Amino acid sequence: MGGFKLGKMTLRSLISKPATVRYPYEKRELYPAMRGHLVNDIDACILCGMCAKVCPADALTVDRKAGDWTINPYKCVQCANCVRACPKSSLTMEREATTVASSMSTLTMHKDMPAKPARPAAGERPARKLTPEQEAKAAAIRAAKAAKAAKEQAASQQAEGGAE
Repeated sequence: MGGFKLGKMTLRSLISKPATVRYPYEKRELYPAMRGHLVNDIDACILCGMCAKVCPADALTVDRKAGDWTINPYKCVQCANCVRACPKSSLTMEREATTVASSMSTLTMHKDMPAKPARPAAGERPARKLTPEQEAKAAAIRAAKAAKAAKEQAASQQAEGGAE
């Protein structure tokens, strides 16, 4: 009985197309749910470090001060936890597999961080841009305060003059 099953399987494999492909010349179709490799849009990245915190393999490192985002692709297990944790959606999993590398290396992306603006001195407010309506209203308030101060000063001078 076993011989018939073997003969049937042999005939089927002779008639049907092969299960393998001739790789360098033919490429296999990618599966829809395949996770190939991690890609970071460094312009959208805010270097918060959430991806590095949730990475189970410690393949990611983020240096906010230097503006560096580094991945070790040989440690990455393609779990996509970092993609789900990214608040700005700058990380994606590309379906295409990476090219063959001749040596093990890490990929470091550098983001030019804008210079921090100087902080105002204590008690000093930073200047705001006002609309023309807001400027007119502020000028009216300043004029009213100046008039009130002048009136109070005149009243105090009159009280001093009457007391002498």
